[in-house]
Amino acid sequence: MVRVPAPKQVAPSMIRRLARENQLMGKRLAQLEFREMQAELSSPQLFDLNIDFADQVEAAPPIIPSMLSALDTGRLTPLNVSLGSIAWSAEPESLPVIGIYCGDIEHDLMRNALKELLTQQHQAAFARLVFCCATMRPVPFLGRYGFAIEHLGQIDPIDAVPRLQARFGLTQLRDLSDAKVLWSAG
Repeated sequence: MVRVPAPKQVAPSMIRRLARENQLMGKRLAQLEFREMQAELSSPQLFDLNIDFADQVEAAPPIIPSMLSALDTGRLTPLNVSLGSIAWSAEPESLPVIGIYCGDIEHDLMRNALKELLTQQHQAAFARLVFCCATMRPVPFLGRYGFAIEHLGQIDPIDAVPRLQARFGLTQLRDLSDAKVLWSAG
């Protein structure tokens, strides 16, 4: 028979100290990730996906599965959307989920728009962001920093809103290039 030692009591002061350290380290990690992201965004080759598909086959039109019937029955709850690794908040769950539509825009415009948006997010987290991408170009970059991503392809972003609402609890959809509100729940 193996004897398991009784658990030791943890002092409340130790718990408070660990909570303070967790808060401090979360902010520091976000600062480091933000600096790395800024350096990456300064590269003109950031969105150059140099993939050679020898024999290209035309893709079939996308099929969007209906998630609404499962949502109506109460079987699905929205997925947890993180802030990404560049931001920190004491209560991220209290922030709204906002979709950012990344259309097929010129690379420099995308880099500059992402730099501006993510700088604001880093300085004062205002939302949990879901990037809705028309192309795969920004996906590797956004994935490296822990953002939620939905690839829409050629689907109109407004047509995808019911699915995005069901999947992520989306409250608003904005265009990355001009920050224009495309859709809002309120």
